[in-house]
Amino acid sequence: MNITDIFPVLTATWPAAATRSVGPFTVPSPDPGGNRVSAARLTDPTARSVSEEELAAAGAAMAAEGRAPLFQVLDTQAPLNALLDAQGYTARDHTVAMVIRSADLAATPPPVTAFDIWPPLAIQTELWDAGGIDAARRAIMDRADCVKAALFGRIIDKPAGVAYVGIHGDIAMLHALEVAPVARRKGMAAHMMRTAAKWAADNGATWLSILVTQQNHAAQGLYTSLGMQPVGTYAYREKVGGTAQ
Repeated sequence: MNITDIFPVLTATWPAAATRSVGPFTVPSPDPGGNRVSAARLTDPTARSVSEEELAAAGAAMAAEGRAPLFQVLDTQAPLNALLDAQGYTARDHTVAMVIRSADLAATPPPVTAFDIWPPLAIQTELWDAGGIDAARRAIMDRADCVKAALFGRIIDKPAGVAYVGIHGDIAMLHALEVAPVARRKGMAAHMMRTAAKWAADNGATWLSILVTQQNHAAQGLYTSLGMQPVGTYAYREKVGGTAQ
């Protein structure tokens, strides 16, 4: 498995509100839900070649909406990365995709520790709000047309964790994991991950995946300790203060 296998799962479980095709690129409409649903990307994640004219057309489409051109580029897309380098695009938010076989992580948590539900409860929304997962990001979860669940964790009889998980093909992807400050360093995140893996296995997903920024060393350490393995990276490439030439 590599990052090109994961990318369709991202677009299915964390979908843009609307998209259009501009040459080989899929260009989402601007979205307050963040970069993952606003950045242009190659429609075929395995594509290897892009022309300057095709890149310019996608950049111009975004500039015409009054925003800086923004692309989401996989580490396997070397020609596109080289072209963006040559045109002055900066790279930021390098992100690692990590996976594990669902059955290898799946476990039933202690009673009343974690469970899945859809739609989310009000208390889950409150936990997401407190962690910065705002209404725009929750709208992404709502519009995802896939098998999905909101996970809810409790510890010391108090609301303690929340996450969203969806399935595309045989891969589940966990998003928006948030653990309340009172429950951190008490095993809550690990319980949530094991619950997600069990839910994924129970719903036919062979794999559980997650995306984590390279700067988030604590989260990467947790996922590695649970047996998850990196399968590739992507980054955002942005042209600030101008439009693509």
